[in-house]
Amino acid sequence: MKAESVSPEELQLWLAGYVLGDLSPEEADRLEAVLKLRPELQQELQALQQTLERAYGVEEKQPPPALRASLLQAYTEPAPKPLSTTIQGSPRWRGLAALAAGLIVALGLGNLYLWRRLQLAQTQGIPVEVVTYELQPTAENVTGSVTVEVDPQRLQGRLVARGLPPLPEGRVYALWVVLEPEAPFTKDRAGAILTTAFRVDAAGNQEQELRLPPVFASTEWVRAVAITEEDGSRPQEHQGSPLWISG
Repeated sequence: MKAESVSPEELQLWLAGYVLGDLSPEEADRLEAVLKLRPELQQELQALQQTLERAYGVEEKQPPPALRASLLQAYTEPAPKPLSTTIQGSPRWRGLAALAAGLIVALGLGNLYLWRRLQLAQTQGIPVEVVTYELQPTAENVTGSVTVEVDPQRLQGRLVARGLPPLPEGRVYALWVVLEPEAPFTKDRAGAILTTAFRVDAAGNQEQELRLPPVFASTEWVRAVAITEEDGSRPQEHQGSPLWISG
């Protein structure tokens, strides 16, 4: 196996699996093969675990003993010289530790697990299952309705708003995902994450594609989807109350 044939994306996935301790046997074998060619990656693995521990104060999670022993053995074995000289200066490998560490710091332990689940689902070709949230008015004087379609695998979605009251200049509608209290994600004081801000046309309609936060990869953490009215310059402050919310 040539190290050059492994993409940075694949290696990031394996590094995440190592930190989480859930590498599949096939992934462990492939990572072991890469370590034999690039033994310095063992130091990067250790650095990634330390990065997670420092950033989030969580206990370092070791991989299963058999896997760790196998990888350590690969680390101590000398790399084949002909191959090592071939890949020594490859730009594909430069900064890989920084990229993977940045991924861990950005996602955290809970989100890292969901990110890995998402990547595995995409590579395994699992059929797409769209989840639909029907948002209804929270009061009799609020008109219109909103539908949000979610693709949990690709973290993509679509918003369709119909008959919402047009807003004055400087005001926007904000789409929120409201999380379960125990959800392992960073959320605001209302227990929500801002998904997008949008406006409607004169008829109160709007359709747009969505890039969804990682929580939608595991919808059991989603309590509801809601829309509030917010200041257009700082919708993330979440000052408004829900005007439409899913059941």
